Parts: sequence; structure tokens; C-alpha cells
Amino acid sequence: MLFKHLPDELFQALSGSNKTLIEAVLIDLADIFYDHADDPIKDKSVIIESIEDTLHKLDTLAWHDDQKESFDSPKTIHDYALRIYHRLVSTGWLVEEQELYRVSVLMTPQISMLLKALIEISHHGKRNYGATVLSILSNLESVANHPTERGVTLSQSAEAARDFSAHLNQILLGIRSLQLELFESRDPKAIVAGFFDLFVEGILITDYKTLKTSNNPFRFRRQILELTHAFLSDLDVLDNIAQCYADQQLISMDKAKAMVEKDCRDIIQTFSNIEQRLERIDEYRYRLEKRAADTARYMDSSRPGMANKIAGIISDAAKFDAPPVLKGMIGSRFIGVASAAQPSKRREPPPPRIMTPAEVSAEAIKVRDQQRRFHEARQVTLPKMESYLEKQLSNNPSKHILDFTIESVEDFVCFDHLRYVGSLGVSAKKIEDAFEIQFTHRYLDVHSFVECREFTVVRRSKAPC
Repeated sequence: MLFKHLPDELFQALSGSNKTLIEAVLIDLADIFYDHADDPIKDKSVIIESIEDTLHKLDTLAWHDDQKESFDSPKTIHDYALRIYHRLVSTGWLVEEQELYRVSVLMTPQISMLLKALIEISHHGKRNYGATVLSILSNLESVANHPTERGVTLSQSAEAARDFSAHLNQILLGIRSLQLELFESRDPKAIVAGFFDLFVEGILITDYKTLKTSNNPFRFRRQILELTHAFLSDLDVLDNIAQCYADQQLISMDKAKAMVEKDCRDIIQTFSNIEQRLERIDEYRYRLEKRAADTARYMDSSRPGMANKIAGIISDAAKFDAPPVLKGMIGSRFIGVASAAQPSKRREPPPPRIMTPAEVSAEAIKVRDQQRRFHEARQVTLPKMESYLEKQLSNNPSKHILDFTIESVEDFVCFDHLRYVGSLGVSAKKIEDAFEIQFTHRYLDVHSFVECREFTVVRRSKAPC
């Protein structure tokens, strides 16, 4: 049974007249017992001090004696803390252990799990699913790359997908119930307050606004579905993942395969129908926001639906041959300018557009490659110049300007920059150490390419031959 691990008196503390005090104390005690860096077994004095700190934060203190106890009515914060402490011990929330004169306090695993679940329910609200979807994708990519070693992480992805799907259902049902509740209300303040308190602060996920943008958390859905389908279609990968399941969980191979297939299908089902579920959530959200917007707009001017009433008055007045005359209504502003205001209409998303890749002709690709190669050839780099000089001088100690050959664009660029080696900066220091350029005052026409001063390139003695 579900409650066989819990004390019978456990929920008495949360159902009596003092449940507000007990709830506030339990929420703060959860932080103490959930401290992962500390010992889960606490001293009694630490628990009493924590209860006192919680009571100091409350506005008012009032204790109701629901049952006869041996304690007097509390008068100080310490008395209140002792009374609450003994109530938690008597109902099973806290367990005392005594060793000589030292009294320790702890929570059983079942009570701790229950308290954690209750706090999560009370704080159940906004979530950010961008990180959740990224973690699922990261785990699936890890499984695809290392199915034998990390295949068990597929179960974590499936659990995260199931939790995500359950939360979407909770959002949908929460918006629907809130919509019915607010539609039945006739109090404008209650409608606006309920919208912000229950919907904006309690139901809406934090990254909801990004769902309609290019940076939305579900932009990796296609990769997730492709990886998951690949696991099911590739029998070798499926066997490797199942083997990892069997080794990690100590189960049979057949049972492991069944678990792998179930996890994959849960992920596929979650991310396949995500758009339809988000559209339903968006539809309920639009109705709810429209109701709240109408109410807020007409709170200070008139009532919701006044625009339709004004249209009806105008239609009735149009039936008369002469407009009726209102007597005694001069100066009365029973209908204001803002009364006929209508809320902005829902903006429909643009229809989907089929993206077709533009075809580039083979001639354009050829010209682009030729231009790219030409620009690369014009670039002056140190390795190019060193290679050109070594090729020209070969084993010769020196070479005259007219003996250099120019067979390509690279050769011409290197030859033209030999005259400016001294101004190329630190990067050309290596060439200056290996070769010396000796100029004369005479100008020569070299191979009908370029006219420049005559020079001779001499290999320095320390340069390799």
C-alpha cells in the first residue's frame, strides 16, 4: 500500500488549527535536512533554533490547543518552538535518537521523500525547458557515439522527456481550470489578480516567450527524433544499448531490449506531437489573456461587452425616422470614449513557406573557384618566398635577376616582393638571415614582366646549401 511506510498520525499536524505554523516550519526544516554537504543527523538544539528562526519571520503567532497536552500555553518564541517540535515528533515527522546525554534528530527516508514532494507541489510553477531539451540531445548524442559504455543514459533522456510531457499536460489542465474559474467570476479585481497570481506566476513556463522565436528550446527536436529512430532501426546499436542496460541494471537481455524500445518510443511520442500540444496551450492562453485584458481595460470605464451594447443602441436608433432626443442627460458621461474600445485581435502566424535550395550553375562555381585560387596566389607568405628562392638558387651560391624564372602568378608575386624583403617586417627576418639581396643602380626589363633595379641574390654562409 502507498501509506504503509508512513505513520498514521503524520497528517494530523497539517490538518489541525496550527497547520500554518507547522507548514512554515517544515519548509525551512527541509533546507536543513536536504543540505547535501552536511550530516543528515542533526542535534536537537539545531532543530529548535531553526524553528525559532522560522517563527521570528512570521507576522503573528497563535497556538490552538486541538487536543489536551501536558504543556502550558506557549508565551515565548522558545515555548512555541518546543511545542511545534514535540508535535512534529509525536506525529512522526521527526525521529529522536538518544546516545547517552546527546539527543539527535533525523527524518526517515520515506518522510524526507514525502516532504520533498510536497514542497515541489507547493512550488510547482515556472520551469525552463531549454536546458532540459539540450540535456536530452546531449545524452542521445553520447549514446550514439558510445552505445556500449554510455547506453544507459538513454533511460535518463526518456525520463526527462516523460517529465516534460507530464508538465505540459499540467500546464494545459491548469490553464483550462483557471479559465473556467475566472470566467465564472463577476469580480473584475478577482479576475485580474487571479490571472497574474495563478497563471503568470504559477503556470507559465519561463521560456514560453521563446517558443515563437528561432532560438526556441525545441529547435533540436529534429535531431532528437533522428537519433532515436536510428537507435530503433540499427539492430547493432540497439543490441549494444541493451547490453549496457543489462550490465548496469543486472537484468536479462530480453528485458533490457524491451526497456530500450520503450524509452525510445516515449521520446519519439513526446517530441512528435509537441506542436499540437503547444497549439492547444496557446489557444487556452489566448482566451485567458483576452479575458484578463478586457477586464482590465473596462474596470475604470465601463463593463466588458459594452461595444456590443453600443452597437445595439445604434441599431435601435436607426429604426426611427428622426433620431430620438434625450432629455435631461446633458453633461452626463454614462458612456465614455474608451467604452467602445476593442481588444487587439489575435495575430495569426504566417503560413508555412517551403524552403527550396537555390541551384548554383557549374559555370558560376568554376568562376568562383578560379577567383579564390587567384586571390590565394596573390597572397605573400613567408613559406612561399622561401620555397621560391630555394627552387631558383638550387645549389648555386648566387643568382642574377635575369636568371630567375617566372612560371606562374605565385612566382611573379614572390619575384616582385624580393626587392622589399627588408620592409616586410619581423616575419621576413628568416629570409634576410639566409639570403642577401645586392642591388645596383641600373634598371632592367625582366622577361617583359616588370622593370626594376638590377640585383643579385646571394646565399649567406650560414644558410643551408
